[in-house]
Amino acid sequence: MSPAGSDDPTAPAGSADPTAPAVSVIVPVRDRRALLRRCLDGLAAQTRADHEVIVVDDGSSDDSGLEAEADAAAGRPVRLLRTPGIGAVEARRLGVEAARAPVLAFTDSDCVASPRWLECGLATIGTGAALVTGPTWPDGHLRPLERSLASDGRDGLYATCNIFFRRDAYADAGGFDPGAGARFGFRPGRVLAGTGFGEDCLLAWRVRRSGARAEVCEEAVVRHHIFPADRAESLRRAWGAGAFPALVREVPELRRTFLVGRVFLGGPWRIGLYAGVAAGLARRPGWAGIGLVAWAWWRGRMSLAAEPSRRRALWAVPADLAVDALTGAALVAGSVRHRSVVL
Repeated sequence: MSPAGSDDPTAPAGSADPTAPAVSVIVPVRDRRALLRRCLDGLAAQTRADHEVIVVDDGSSDDSGLEAEADAAAGRPVRLLRTPGIGAVEARRLGVEAARAPVLAFTDSDCVASPRWLECGLATIGTGAALVTGPTWPDGHLRPLERSLASDGRDGLYATCNIFFRRDAYADAGGFDPGAGARFGFRPGRVLAGTGFGEDCLLAWRVRRSGARAEVCEEAVVRHHIFPADRAESLRRAWGAGAFPALVREVPELRRTFLVGRVFLGGPWRIGLYAGVAAGLARRPGWAGIGLVAWAWWRGRMSLAAEPSRRRALWAVPADLAVDALTGAALVAGSVRHRSVVL
């Protein structure tokens, strides 16, 4: 728990302020007071004490910011910024402007970092890496239609729930500004700009394209909250998958990371769905039926394996099939629209 500026070899150098913490953790929040409480408790339990936490309350109606104020009053290194509701991307940017450390760490209010999260991330930054990420796992068993995040940190998506940037590398890459991509080979003005989708991925790949080193720290683990099943929200997010082809068009490197071995985004079971629809369009009803039955059987088995309650499975499996079908349709539509095949 050495302070910044000490002889600790894992402490990042380059801070102009000798009193600055080693790392600034930026957490945007909106209407997640109970989850933010768990997030802040996790940050308070870190093995590296030389950090600050900047909570950006982005227009909450549930007094989420009071949790940050309570921590500050208790002597924890937490600061609160308030906005009228500018969106998570802009909230993170505001947090960066207020940050004092030479290393920026991002996590989300629905996440709990493992106790050695900061220690491992800073140690890897200390080896010369400009960008560090780690595994993010659901905080428990995930049932059909429940929502969480699962990543080993090697998929190339670089979600901001678990990522570290050396501050100079973040600035050189233009931060979260989508207009900064042209000099790194990104096409300006694409559909992703300003949508709130993919800004974290694009930022990370701008850092990588600059020649800076990116690493995965296996011990920098974050646990992501599991949100209960919500059919309307699941359908909305399924249709939102149509933006993935645009992201892959901007970052073709994803074909060698996130999409390797998973050409059919989500899993090979969707081959039956696509084959069945194609056969139907070709007026081959027999083959169409075989493809669709194979898809439903495979996907249904997966849903049943994840749902131990047969009573819940009676509605969960059909809903899961509907969401998977809509995801497939969204990916086909997005692939056609953006001329980048991601099925």
